Amino acid sequence: MRKKIVAYGEILLRLSATADTIRESRAFAACYGGTESNVLACLTALGHETEYLSALPDNPLGAAALDHLNRLRVGTSHVKVGGSGMGMYFTESGKASRGANVVYARKHSAFTELDENSFDCAEVFGGAALFHVSGISFALSPSSCALAFRLMEEAGKKGIPVSFDFNYRPALWSVDEARPKLKKAASLANILLAGSRDLETFMQTDEAHALSDYPLAERIVLRDRKVLSEKEHSVRVAMLVREGSRTCIPEFSFPVSEKIGGGDAFNGGFLHAMLSGAKNEDILRFAAAAFALKHTVGGDVLAVPEQKIIDYIPVTEGNSAAHDTEADRS
Repeated sequence: MRKKIVAYGEILLRLSATADTIRESRAFAACYGGTESNVLACLTALGHETEYLSALPDNPLGAAALDHLNRLRVGTSHVKVGGSGMGMYFTESGKASRGANVVYARKHSAFTELDENSFDCAEVFGGAALFHVSGISFALSPSSCALAFRLMEEAGKKGIPVSFDFNYRPALWSVDEARPKLKKAASLANILLAGSRDLETFMQTDEAHALSDYPLAERIVLRDRKVLSEKEHSVRVAMLVREGSRTCIPEFSFPVSEKIGGGDAFNGGFLHAMLSGAKNEDILRFAAAAFALKHTVGGDVLAVPEQKIIDYIPVTEGNSAAHDTEADRS
């Protein structure tokens, strides 16, 4: 069952406001995180071999981030060290329907200086079962975008499945700037991790035509969150599969104490269950349980044994907020 997963992306220093807002805070709680590193940390805890393609500055902040990755047992042999810029982001928790507010400070980081020739693709993809990347890496600099496309293309040439999470961040670029790049990235991926809006906004398609419009896609996973209150959300999950099936699970509600990292935990749980050969419905249940569980865990990362996520599945089902509609069953 143990598989090697490679991912490309930037790890950041996260500084969380200790007051209600960033502006009011006079102190910040620090930790490290970033979407691809979070996914790999989740997968490592679930028993997989992981390898992270990234860059960190040659200073104490970079060393601390590397220590963080090593504690989580994420593979770091291909993390480049050089320069002095460390990507950072500031957060405030948000209240009620307002999500976690994020302010980025990641221009001129070591990661943005990577280029198309930064990694030996034959070396980094050796023995890999899957390559994962998100839309964030396409937004950070022209060179990081070019490298993201090269890695997707090289993985495809080697027959390595490519997983792509749209992960659109309006603080990084506009929809018009993002659309052509994210649409192209989607056309190179075998597994698309998206929200329903991504189908229309970036893929410019719908559920009925998505698989025919994107012939490389074997699975398209749609995850949509609903905010019920400040401390309770719900989620609906569906998956389109190349063979023609549509699988979904009932919408369910879950408690929320941490608003960041849920999507990364979902992706890690999904990829683990998929690579383990689980049935489609069980893949979605496991991924959704990881998503819900992460909202009870502080920081960016859900790094727990498989059984802890399995044990959470009955809890999420027991809190079911709605059931399949006729359209869901079609």
